Amino acid sequence: MKKKIINWGILSTAKIGWEHVIPAIRKSKNSQVIALASRNLSRATALTKKFKIPKSYGSYKELYEDKDVDVIYNPLPNHLHIKSSIEACKNKKNLLLEKPLSLKSKDIDPLIKIASQNKVIVKEAFMVRHHPQWRWVKEFIKSGKIGSISSISTVFSYNNKNPKNIRNIKNFGGGAIYDIGCYPTVISRFLLDKEPKRVIATSKNDKKFKTDILSSALLDFGDIFSTFTVATQSTYSQQVVILGTKKTVVIENPFNAIANKPTTVVIYNGKSIYRKDNTIKVFPLDSFVDSPIQRMEIDGDPDQLNEVHQEIIDITKKTSGEHWKISSIERFKFYDEAKKAFAIITTNETRPFGCFILTKGVVKPDGTVWVLDH
Repeated sequence: MKKKIINWGILSTAKIGWEHVIPAIRKSKNSQVIALASRNLSRATALTKKFKIPKSYGSYKELYEDKDVDVIYNPLPNHLHIKSSIEACKNKKNLLLEKPLSLKSKDIDPLIKIASQNKVIVKEAFMVRHHPQWRWVKEFIKSGKIGSISSISTVFSYNNKNPKNIRNIKNFGGGAIYDIGCYPTVISRFLLDKEPKRVIATSKNDKKFKTDILSSALLDFGDIFSTFTVATQSTYSQQVVILGTKKTVVIENPFNAIANKPTTVVIYNGKSIYRKDNTIKVFPLDSFVDSPIQRMEIDGDPDQLNEVHQEIIDITKKTSGEHWKISSIERFKFYDEAKKAFAIITTNETRPFGCFILTKGVVKPDGTVWVLDH
């Protein structure tokens, strides 16, 4: 049976589309971008030429009516989501729609109805549900290793004071809650598999923009609280802390994880508040996907360290041929020798307790090792 290729159409020339989504689709084995539409044909043509996309349209309607398109990616400004998506559904197009789905909950029902009538799928674009670190965190919570969850705390902020940016235009659905408040809400529901019973919130508005620039909320899930602060005129910051009765999990790069950089999750064991004394999980780059080594947690015990070291040697010998050599490694020389033996990329060598990425694993300056999974 011939494998079906999914044909994508991109709605508008929004930066997120050509900077992130189109390159991602191009890497897929079962998808391709065949059309892009803009209200400005010259802009559409410029992008289709750059990315070698066959069709460019000067109106959204033409894209909706293109019978070769299976799925439309819709990154239009928030206030246009519902109207444009309903039109796409009427033309039997499946949709990947940027968050938030709508600015008002009552407007979602008509979209659900039209999608059902035309037997198409509408999905809100939240990467976090599918990112390897979040899938791992959810499984780790299910394992019971952190005990019962007491709370989830999130900080998400950036600094944007540009009056022309849609995030600062009230009528376009600007403000911290609409733009980034949805992230802590989604990850809380995703991790807990339940809905909040009540929500308490407060905010501070910009005097000129009239949009919320600082908002805090508490989502009451019964026996678990999820709190968050989101801001649009503060420093750039992101972190999620999941407090358990046995351990605490900290996601350091929770929402805007860059595709070509690893992400880090720290598991605090409840005995020390210092990062170096706890377990660090590094989720690998694309280049590590084919690594045959399973992820392990190594706490610095010499026997475990030697066992992992031998496994790295065995696999590297198989993949590197006869030219690969390594001397006998003692416990306190492990890092220096490993750095010589492997092509180590230093992510941040000057940062205290920073990690160093190896072809097959991660070594901390103190000799502690984590081996990346496939």
